[in-house]
Amino acid sequence: MFKNMKVGTRLIAGFLFVSILGAIVGGVGIFNMSKISETAQRLYEMELLGVSYVKEANIDLIYIGRAVRTLALAPTMEDRKKAVDAIRKSRSLMKENLDKARPMFYSEQGKRKLAELDRMLEDYDKLIPEVIQKVESEKLQENRESTQYIFTTFMPQATGVDDKLTELTRLKEENGVAAAKDANDLYHESRLFMILLVAGSALAGLALGILITRSLTKQLGGEPFVAADIARRISEGDLTVDVTVKANDKNSLMFSMKTMVEKLSEIINDVRSATDNISSASEQVSATAQSLSQAASEQAASVEETSASVEQMTSSIAQNTENSKVTDGMATKAAQEAAEGGAAVKETAAAMNQIAKKIVIIDDIAYQTNLLALNAAIEAARAGEHGKGFAVVAAEVRKLAERSQVAAQEISEVATSSVELAEKAGYLLDAMVPNIKKTSDLVQEITAASEEQSSGVGQINTAMTQLSQVTQQNASSSEELAATAEEMSGQAEQLQNTMSFFKLESGKQASGATKMVRKSARAGKAPFPLHTEMKPASVALALGGDGKVDEAQFTRF
Repeated sequence: MFKNMKVGTRLIAGFLFVSILGAIVGGVGIFNMSKISETAQRLYEMELLGVSYVKEANIDLIYIGRAVRTLALAPTMEDRKKAVDAIRKSRSLMKENLDKARPMFYSEQGKRKLAELDRMLEDYDKLIPEVIQKVESEKLQENRESTQYIFTTFMPQATGVDDKLTELTRLKEENGVAAAKDANDLYHESRLFMILLVAGSALAGLALGILITRSLTKQLGGEPFVAADIARRISEGDLTVDVTVKANDKNSLMFSMKTMVEKLSEIINDVRSATDNISSASEQVSATAQSLSQAASEQAASVEETSASVEQMTSSIAQNTENSKVTDGMATKAAQEAAEGGAAVKETAAAMNQIAKKIVIIDDIAYQTNLLALNAAIEAARAGEHGKGFAVVAAEVRKLAERSQVAAQEISEVATSSVELAEKAGYLLDAMVPNIKKTSDLVQEITAASEEQSSGVGQINTAMTQLSQVTQQNASSSEELAATAEEMSGQAEQLQNTMSFFKLESGKQASGATKMVRKSARAGKAPFPLHTEMKPASVALALGGDGKVDEAQFTRF
């Protein structure tokens, strides 16, 4: 699929895929955060508020019981009237709170319990008028000292305690509302941050892909498959290939290949001319020297073996040095990534600590509700037969409070355990950084030692080269010089055959060397002077960025 695509298109597609993948990961994170926010909101709106409304209805039931006792013990008609009004007001508030709590009992069990409560309340509502009628038919309790004490001293104090408990309950409800609002605000802030982070990462990745694509195509100067085809034709010896470069292109790969083709064509022309001259000159070499033949041959073989060993050692040391540098870079990068990972773990631990604090507030609300349910059960027990229905409601409220408290404690334990794991991971990452840095320092020392060894081996190699030159000078004066000249003639012919592998543009002729041979022949001189110093067999071609050839590396004949 990617074979026929341009390199720029492939790079942009790769970066775009990474950006899309990052966006998907961010979207999944935002979706999960939304689920957590919805769960916390539902815990408050459907569970805790339901407990609160039922608790308020329970308190209203307590107020009805107190008002009934007040009606029975009222010393005056005015007190009886106030008690009747209090009964009706508390019953109205109780009905209102139960109506608010009704939608929050969505399970089948909750609906069944509410139906049972409604049936009990129907019977309870029938008893209230009967109680009022029976009390009003009796005489007032005006002269009882205990009644006067209850109405003047005890009941005001009890009312004050009720008011204070109500204030505390409302305070906890307000705290619950604030906690739910804080959790919702934190979710919206985190969602916005995640959206901005994902969008920024996607845009940055796409922009980076475009920049890298432009830079790479500029350095290549064309499509890679075009450069590969040119290199293939050059490897097949076809130097007639036409390399097209863009205007003002002086530094790209295509420009360098074009320059290489031109310089190779010139060099091959010169080599062909030089081989012709060598072939002619080798026929004129007749002087031989045999005094140093055997010793020079043995010494040359020994020098070649030693030189090969030194070159192999140089290659091994260079490879070790390069591996040490790569290892140093990897260790440095690992230290940076470990430090960044430690910082991210610390931020995660801080966020989970905040969640644990919010859960403590929910646990406290459940605990307070449990206490109120216990008090309600006690009041129901005191009410006797009339408090049975109220006791059932109090028991259910207490169960709901206990379930909420257990859930809050479990969430708190999970959050605390997660914080401990995150902190432990942060400590481990912090401990890794010094070890990685120490490893990097050791690798740098190994690199420095390898470079020193490479320098020493280079000096040895230079000495071996000098020794090889001396050996070659001795061999040049040996009796085998004539045979060497004949061999040189054969090698020149073979080189000519080798050079025929390359295809040059028609019309290009040998430069310089042929003209020198013809000029020397007319003057009655040898085509080239004999050199007692032998050059190495391999010739290094130094093509710089400007396409110029170092002419000093070639011997003109």
